[in-house]
Amino acid sequence: MKNPLNKLIVPLFALLFFAASCNQEKQNENKESGQQELIAAAWNNSGEWVQKLSLSPNQVIRNTTWGQDFSSLKDTLELAESQPEKGKSYTLYFDNTDLNFSDITYIPNEQNKLKEIGFDIFVESGADVQPLIDHWKVYLDAKFGPSEVNGKTILWSKNKNTRIELENVSTPKDPGIKLSFTAVH
Repeated sequence: MKNPLNKLIVPLFALLFFAASCNQEKQNENKESGQQELIAAAWNNSGEWVQKLSLSPNQVIRNTTWGQDFSSLKDTLELAESQPEKGKSYTLYFDNTDLNFSDITYIPNEQNKLKEIGFDIFVESGADVQPLIDHWKVYLDAKFGPSEVNGKTILWSKNKNTRIELENVSTPKDPGIKLSFTAVH
């Protein structure tokens, strides 16, 4: 004799599996939404210079993505006085002096796709360096995960596609920091 419940078991398991997977997707969406809110809040509190340099909390940095065709990069800043052998460099001035600025260098890979963005940030006073480092650290910790300190370098390497190095490269005459974002595959 056939049991009529046998016909219900397979559809019932399918329904339960579907409900469980929908619940997992909803949890993932909520987690991503919460993480995006934390990143946006950290960016909003990062200060004017970090915001001017990064442009937004979206994508990797300066509204770019790794592997983006190099010819598609559209930066409206003026070209820097010195250009790298490979890539393009721009200068962003933070004020009307020539003392607070950053050179931003975009570097392509062999296929002419974006693989690195470097920032050489110079400030007027050595007292401005540590607060700027602190602003970057809080923002980048929120966006890319916890950092590690290795001597004078702060490193973010837990993100699967981006490695970031932030270093105080100040000299008595030229206070500043070096920040690099590199694609990792």
